[in-house]
Parts: sequence; structure tokens; C-alpha cells
Amino acid sequence: MENHDGHHTEPTWKDYAAFAGVILVIIAATLLWSHWQSLHGLEVMRIFMAMFFLVFSFFKLADIRGFATSYMGYDIIAKKINWYGYAYPFIELALGLAFLFNLNGADWVTLVITIIGAVGVGKELLRKSNIKCACLGTYINLPLSTVSLTEDLLMGAMALIMILK
Repeated sequence: MENHDGHHTEPTWKDYAAFAGVILVIIAATLLWSHWQSLHGLEVMRIFMAMFFLVFSFFKLADIRGFATSYMGYDIIAKKINWYGYAYPFIELALGLAFLFNLNGADWVTLVITIIGAVGVGKELLRKSNIKCACLGTYINLPLSTVSLTEDLLMGAMALIMILK
């Protein structure tokens, strides 16, 4: 696998542990926020989506150039429109804030971008490409995998649930 500088690197157990740690922090933050605000059901899911998008956007924004370069390797829009790779972390940041403040429209935008993301990831998985996942920017070295696809599909499913509520 090549990193954004073109150097060949393989993921280590520390990369997988770091990814799991980030997910656990998002879950813990969601539970704490939900308890503090006495939230239940779909409200907890909305806060999880907020935390997810906020945390993931921060990792991407920390090295936006590296993220955009990696993202162009598999996103169907970023491959054709370079600036989209640079805009995507800001879209995630805006979605995180929109979910946090319960603003209308975030569900629909999430559904659309996660379907687009799932298509790009799915195409690369079918090609058996050895591409680095840019989901947490350039700081965690993980391959594009079914975890990446599951992430898109899960967020899309949660957005659909919120739309249908």
C-alpha cells in the first residue's frame, strides 16, 4: 500500500487499534452527551452521527492535502473534480454541526454522500485495489476494505432511518 507521499507502507496492529480507539471515543462521547442531555432513541443516533462526522472531519482537516490525494484514489466524484476532495472534510464538518444542532437537511445530504462513497469504495473493492482508506485522513494507515464500505452503508442507513422517522 502506498501512502500519500508514494511510500509503500503496510498497516500495523497499532493502526487497527487506533481506528478502534477512535470509534470507541465516538461511542463514549455519544453516550456521555446523550446521558447529559437525557436523550433517547433516534436522538442518540443523531448525536452519534454528529460525533462521527465531527471527529472524522478533524482527522481529514489536519492534513487536507494528504486526505484529498488519497480520497481521489477511490471516490467517484473526487476522481473527476479535484476540489471535491478538498471540500469533503468541510462537508463532513458541516454535517456534524448540523446533526449536533438538529438542523433540517443533514439526513438527505448524508444519504447522498454515503451512497456515492459506497459506490466508489465498492468499485475499488471489486477491482481488488490496494488503496489506502482516507476515512481518518493520513494519520491512520488502513487499507480500503469492507470496513470502509460498511461505514458508508451504516451512515447511509442511519440517515435513511432518520428520514423515514
